[in-house]
Amino acid sequence: MSGMSNMNLNLAERVFDNASILEEALAQEIATEIQKQLDGNNEAKLLLSGGSTPVNLYAKLSHFDLDWSKVTVGLVDERYVSSDDKDSNERLIKSSLIQNKASEANFVGMVFDTENSDENLKQAIDQNKPFSDESTCVLLGMGTDAHTASLFPGDANSLIGLQEKGQAPLVCTISPNEPKQRISFTLESLLNTKRLFLYFTGTEKMNLFAEAKSLHDPSQLPISSFIHQEQKKLELFWANKK
Repeated sequence: MSGMSNMNLNLAERVFDNASILEEALAQEIATEIQKQLDGNNEAKLLLSGGSTPVNLYAKLSHFDLDWSKVTVGLVDERYVSSDDKDSNERLIKSSLIQNKASEANFVGMVFDTENSDENLKQAIDQNKPFSDESTCVLLGMGTDAHTASLFPGDANSLIGLQEKGQAPLVCTISPNEPKQRISFTLESLLNTKRLFLYFTGTEKMNLFAEAKSLHDPSQLPISSFIHQEQKKLELFWANKK
């Protein structure tokens, strides 16, 4: 593992030989931050991403000896599907993290009404109020189109979520891939955290990330909005090999 920092951006990059070593280090970072928060405030809050990349990370984190009953886990974003759907981020988090020693963690989802998206958004905003205060850790991923959370290139609501301030903390967006309807925390909300992590693997994504470092274009490279901001250091954990 080697470390390097970019002096011109609010960014720290950590590079690992493979994903397994990365996940050990990142799980330890998150667990240490949780414990620090529990010691000071008696509660901790995590906002986590779905997808296949972090599943093993969550499984490792679930074995840490923490007072998980005082930890609230939420989602960075969600697909607008029922919680038992194969594409549900809630289902993924519960099956990978809310297990073992972490089985006592509190979980807050984003989908409560699969028939009415407007009513669901209202309920999701209400249920996710615990995250209106500063989170302990936010974990982002990145797609091969430079989207992060459910903030997509070429989507009008995603651009609102990346650029508008003082708006509702959650926004409904449209993905280019199925399931198309998504719900996402906004950039402003996701920056309201003690630690902001980004985890992805592979040279294709690293090349895309390098492009986003040099070009701040939220409409085409949503991840660039998280790189080119001064509020919170973005901590990248990257490995070439899965």
